[in-house]
Amino acid sequence: MDAPFHPFDGLCEDQVVAKYARLVRTVIRPYFLSGGDVDDLYQEGMIGLLKAIRAYDPQRSPCFEAYAAACIRNRIFDTLRHQEREWERRLHRVDESSSLFDYSADDILSDPETEVLASESVQEIKAALSGLLSAFEASVLKSYLRGLTVSEIAAELGRPAKSVDNAIRRIRRKFAQHLSQGDNRNHPVRIKPTPQEGTKER
Repeated sequence: MDAPFHPFDGLCEDQVVAKYARLVRTVIRPYFLSGGDVDDLYQEGMIGLLKAIRAYDPQRSPCFEAYAAACIRNRIFDTLRHQEREWERRLHRVDESSSLFDYSADDILSDPETEVLASESVQEIKAALSGLLSAFEASVLKSYLRGLTVSEIAAELGRPAKSVDNAIRRIRRKFAQHLSQGDNRNHPVRIKPTPQEGTKER
């Protein structure tokens, strides 16, 4: 019996990472739109991808992309849960002492717009933003959630990269507003405050 096809036979690890970098971007995009720090999310997503590459067994998981996506999501979820526990521990210490000690307000507090549910899906994001986006913003969002970079979206839509970048910022603000206006489902996962407007998105 022939051995199952291996999706990266003959490729070194760096080449496999480069091949599946877009998958990492696709998986982390909902969490970025929900207020996550893109550099942290990308780093954690790449760690998840590396674990998937090193542990992958085609006999057990015939589709590498599905397996890798699950590993990346698990890594992101673990990170978010760790951040949530750390946030709660810090709040508990503040409650006990009535003092902020060495923690700044940014360490302790979290805006509603920085909350994201671990179960938030691409479909839920699209539903949340339905009717709130212009035709151009909707087109950008569709391509963005597929993992395309700003320059790739610009080329696909025939618009300047700056216009695409501005559209992503508007989409993110609108989604943050949606979260802050009463997305009252249970068990929010708090993540790091929204990065400054100058942050480059991968």
